[in-house]
Amino acid sequence: MAGKSSEPMIVKGKRLDGRKTNEMRPMKVKVGIVPLAEGSAEFSMGKTKVIAAVYGPKEVHPRHMMIPDKALIRVKYDMLPFSTTDRIRPGPNRRSKEISKVMSSALEAAVYTEKYPGTVIDIFVQITNANAGTRTAAINAASAALAHAGIEMR
Repeated sequence: MAGKSSEPMIVKGKRLDGRKTNEMRPMKVKVGIVPLAEGSAEFSMGKTKVIAAVYGPKEVHPRHMMIPDKALIRVKYDMLPFSTTDRIRPGPNRRSKEISKVMSSALEAAVYTEKYPGTVIDIFVQITNANAGTRTAAINAASAALAHAGIEMR
């Protein structure tokens, strides 16, 4: 990996992947890829690929987590074991749990939660290929999946 070695990341005004210093990675989004979800999206940014699925708004379980005047946003972020060249243990780890919380906060600010009182909106995010910018790609995938589900956003 370029960042771990001593080779320069920019040569003659271009990055190692051929982009100019002011160019973004190419982005692509496709919705409706998980048939049983209310909303879903695949988002790619360069070689990073993410799938997000939205379920809800629906009844909250367990009931004690219900917020009477707005929706609860729950996010589960996970990197699949084959998503990087490094070995990743399957299942949630500390990093995944922290990113899930950060995403929940970010998406709660974006969604009109007061339009869905007493419900939960579950968002599942899977990183299928991690190259760079996985958090950014995950938030974009989740936002596209929410829009596909018809969830009102600010």
